[in-house]
Amino acid sequence: MAEPHIRCEKEEISEKIILVGNLDRAKRIKEEFLKDAKLVNEYRNLLVYTGFYRNSRLTVATTGMGAPSAGIVLEELIKLGGKVFIRVGSAGGINPKIDVGDIVIATGSIRDDGTSIKYLPLEYPAVPDFDLTSLLIRKAKENLEKFYYGVVISSDGFYEGYDEKMMKKLVESKVQAIEMESGVIFILSQRRCVKSAAIFTIDGNITLGKMKEKGKEEKFNLGEYNAIKIALETIYDFKNKED
Repeated sequence: MAEPHIRCEKEEISEKIILVGNLDRAKRIKEEFLKDAKLVNEYRNLLVYTGFYRNSRLTVATTGMGAPSAGIVLEELIKLGGKVFIRVGSAGGINPKIDVGDIVIATGSIRDDGTSIKYLPLEYPAVPDFDLTSLLIRKAKENLEKFYYGVVISSDGFYEGYDEKMMKKLVESKVQAIEMESGVIFILSQRRCVKSAAIFTIDGNITLGKMKEKGKEEKFNLGEYNAIKIALETIYDFKNKED
């Protein structure tokens, strides 16, 4: 039976799923990386494609923006049989060394959202699956000369940031980047006993006051390509020990 927001059937969804927020990113993956991809949902503009990457069946699903939407989509994908998830998203740099187009892999997420606490209390750490993240880092090392990994912060307030004192603490604590969905994805995955990880392309640096700068679109597009490729190679090679 189809879910209320992702109106596709269980047989139309792979156990391995790439999660994206941006519709254009989903379309890019479908057009540039997948073979025989079919659109299996477009209701509520939550695009879901299922196709093949290197002859392995794979689903790409959009989550919309923010934790509530991501939580709804992830719940329904799990009910439809999803077991392994990698979020491929964009993020703003907090580490002052990070520039547009750089790659960040999350090893944990600070939960500054209102959705993940519905699943587990704030005292419970939001961490990705260790094996999946380890493989993601290994693939990044094989494909890139430079990338970053570490804790990120997941916030609901896109236009409401943090004061100077808090930003100083985040930088000093080696927080790498800020985005909107990793906290709920990691927590919900832990609660539902599935595996998840996250990789991001940086589109600006909040600490330096340089966000979405004009003239750096090509750098971001290349970084996005790299993040997609690394995620696809990781999910292709990943062997779920619980299968």
